[in-house]
Amino acid sequence: MAASNHSKLAHTYIIVPAMVSAICFLVTGAYDEVALFGWFGYVLGFVARLAIVLHWLFTINLLTDGFRLGPFHIVVLAIYLVRALIFQLDIVPDDIMAVFSHVMLAGLYIFLTYKVLSDMPGDLLEKRRRFRIWYILGYILVTVTLILERKFISGALYSDHTSLIESLGIFLITTYLLYHSIRPEDVYPFEANYRKPSVAMVSNLSPEKKSTLMAADSHNLELLKRKMEEGLYSEPGLTVAKLAETLGIQEHRLRKLINFRLGHRNISQYLNDYRIDEAKRRLTDIEERHVQILTIAMEAGYVSLRPFNRAFKERTGQTPTEYREQHLSTPPS
Repeated sequence: MAASNHSKLAHTYIIVPAMVSAICFLVTGAYDEVALFGWFGYVLGFVARLAIVLHWLFTINLLTDGFRLGPFHIVVLAIYLVRALIFQLDIVPDDIMAVFSHVMLAGLYIFLTYKVLSDMPGDLLEKRRRFRIWYILGYILVTVTLILERKFISGALYSDHTSLIESLGIFLITTYLLYHSIRPEDVYPFEANYRKPSVAMVSNLSPEKKSTLMAADSHNLELLKRKMEEGLYSEPGLTVAKLAETLGIQEHRLRKLINFRLGHRNISQYLNDYRIDEAKRRLTDIEERHVQILTIAMEAGYVSLRPFNRAFKERTGQTPTEYREQHLSTPPS
């Protein structure tokens, strides 16, 4: 259900606007939109200038489990809306807008690069991990090509008109969005193997090999569960690599085990199940009513209060304080 809601949200609020904006970008890059469409051309130009920020949002959504538009995303969208309006009204000199646009664009992609790389170690979906690498390589390639094209061919490092390279990039994005808008269930190619039983991974092997691998997986799964129940989850900064080293399991096998057998998409999601359960138990313990919430969070394995509060509310619908007050104020039955 959560995955379905996620896909529906992305399809409705991100993919469709990004697709429309990308098409407008292509139209305004190829034609004089005002001469061709009259007043509607200004609308096309305005929407076209949102293509970059909508593509940025689309990529973040693609790589983030349970993505929701937050205050940060809304502020960035608002800034780009104002920028597009200023461009359309032509109330700021082009050289000033050029500098401003470069700074904004650099900021967007620096953040996106950080997001792509920082989330990669804990990502348990192998196809999505590979996509992150190819995305960064593709981004670098397109950026370098665009700079060289503008410097040595078009002769301008900044222009309000689109170049062939930019049009090609937007065309590819538009094609992808159009295809997946028709098939919204395939918006996330990374989900193709999500929650498949592990036997599907070895279906082409001999029965003996299958049996050996399944037995090894069962053993590793029991070992993992036992270590978690012993409190290994409370180790701060626990990563897949550290967990694999502690258990004596190959990292790639541990990733597949947690993803395919336990149904988790990233390591934080898996650890949070144990950490939040411990926090809930301690928050409802009358003998620990004076223990600070920060202490409980830290001893459960969190390095700060903010991720703990966010994870706790996602699972309970309440803040830790609200949860404690509700349960401690209710007399036991």
